[in-house]
Amino acid sequence: MAKTTLKCYGCKEDFLREEIINYCSPRAKTGHNYCPKCYKEKLAREEFYETVCKIFGLKAPGPRIWTDRERIQKKYGYTDETIIDCLKYIYEVQGIKKLTESLSLVTPINVDKMMAYKRAQNFRKNLFNEAMKNNYRYEKITVRENNDEEESDLYDLNVIARME
Repeated sequence: MAKTTLKCYGCKEDFLREEIINYCSPRAKTGHNYCPKCYKEKLAREEFYETVCKIFGLKAPGPRIWTDRERIQKKYGYTDETIIDCLKYIYEVQGIKKLTESLSLVTPINVDKMMAYKRAQNFRKNLFNEAMKNNYRYEKITVRENNDEEESDLYDLNVIARME
């Protein structure tokens, strides 16, 4: 019996029906068949699309953003996730003003700062999780009230201050 194959919409190669994933993006009306590799790339591209629109307040990223993305990926080898994390770090953590809608601030220096920030956040999170795992022992200490009529060893500091 012959195995049926389907063509991937992204790479245009033939794959077995069991390997193909039929996916329809939120902005599309019809679904397409993707191989697992192209499917992951499609999801990464859509996440990039959504995040860039949210950060810059756009309906859709313009050609400048797509060419910057392609340039950054070719020149530095950064993934969409790294670019998104760097943009979030620059604009949300550092609070830099958005002067233009471009990815020009995604540089190796800013990516290194973002990675150091993420490592510090993960370290703090791990410390917090370890602290949550510790079992603390609580002891109830009862305080005895002083019922003695005798003169106590307490001194009135106001009186002592006036004497000097």
